[in-house]
Amino acid sequence: MATTIPVPLTTEEQTALEERAQAQGVSLDSLLRIAVLSLITSPRPSTKQIDFEQAFAEIADMIPDSVPDIPDEALSRESIYSREDEW
Repeated sequence: MATTIPVPLTTEEQTALEERAQAQGVSLDSLLRIAVLSLITSPRPSTKQIDFEQAFAEIADMIPDSVPDIPDEALSRESIYSREDEW
């Protein structure tokens, strides 16, 4: 069973979609169906991933603004690992 869903678009949006459909050599209906299928079949972030990102953001917010940034060169392999004969 097919369902029709009206989607209000501006003239510019409709023109952009029509141009993209023409450039891809498909009908506007096909282009929109492909876009919808891509949207509903793309993997969603897992709850664990969302929880991790939220926790990371909360931890980052705990760092006072007065703490200086770590310079990139401080995180280089050479600055982390040194040769034993240089001790």
